[in-house]
Amino acid sequence: MSKEIRSFSEERAMPQVVDTESRTIEGYAVVFEKESRVLFDKSKKRFFVEVIKRGAVTNEDLKGWDIKALAEHDSSRLLARSVNGKGSLTLSVDDYGVKYRFEAPHTADGDTVLELVKRGDLFGSSFAYIALDRNIKYERKADGTLHREVAKILRMFDISIVSDPAFFGTDVQARSLESYFEDEAPDENFKRDKEELQSLIKPIIV
Repeated sequence: MSKEIRSFSEERAMPQVVDTESRTIEGYAVVFEKESRVLFDKSKKRFFVEVIKRGAVTNEDLKGWDIKALAEHDSSRLLARSVNGKGSLTLSVDDYGVKYRFEAPHTADGDTVLELVKRGDLFGSSFAYIALDRNIKYERKADGTLHREVAKILRMFDISIVSDPAFFGTDVQARSLESYFEDEAPDENFKRDKEELQSLIKPIIV
């Protein structure tokens, strides 16, 4: 079990400034019931599409976690924080996902993030989490795609505003795909996944 990062850049998830005179930034760090793009699990050497199930995070969960709002998942670029449901970062769960809201601090990073969100240069929302294996289900779909459903998140560590969400949450991109097949000989499932990926490696959502 290791920390994983996922990101979303669909319209409702994107960080936005509430109004032109405000320093309030809000968006969705987690989106429920939406398919990710193709991801790669290096430890198990397989490709998959992930869905975070509705109910994977609850408002009660958020009241028991220490969650930071960061720029680019950089712990030195702190923007806000929620400790046991209280603090400068407001988090809430609704039918769509986990919503965040905070006032950009009057710091160098706060001012930079605020300006770049206003300009549309920072347009991805992301989160870091861990989940127990027993709360993760894999299923091979009829089209050959391996789907991974996360029914329950054990812990969220941070939410982040990111400039390039396409690169977060995935260890493989089309241009560097071959480098992941040069280590030890993969098993037959891995070889099959590699072939399937050739037709699947494109933005599905996020």
